[in-house]
Amino acid sequence: MSWYESAKEHISRVHKTLPDDVSFDDRVKAIREAYPWGERRMHPYKMWLKAQRQYLARYEPDSESKRFPLSPLERMMRKAKEKTATE
Repeated sequence: MSWYESAKEHISRVHKTLPDDVSFDDRVKAIREAYPWGERRMHPYKMWLKAQRQYLARYEPDSESKRFPLSPLERMMRKAKEKTATE
């Protein structure tokens, strides 16, 4: 199992413990506190951040948030999608 898959699985387990009406800030706090691999550095931490971002994006109240800015790839994909929609 890759670090990313392991992170997604762990976040999924944490998600199941949260009530449905939990606020976004409390959801962020719960996910951040659930980091399972000790020191927050190097590849495992990067994969955790990627999985965390993917999970939290579904619950983010504002899709253009400064808290979770789009990556360069995500910006490029959004721009391409908007361009094809206007053509």
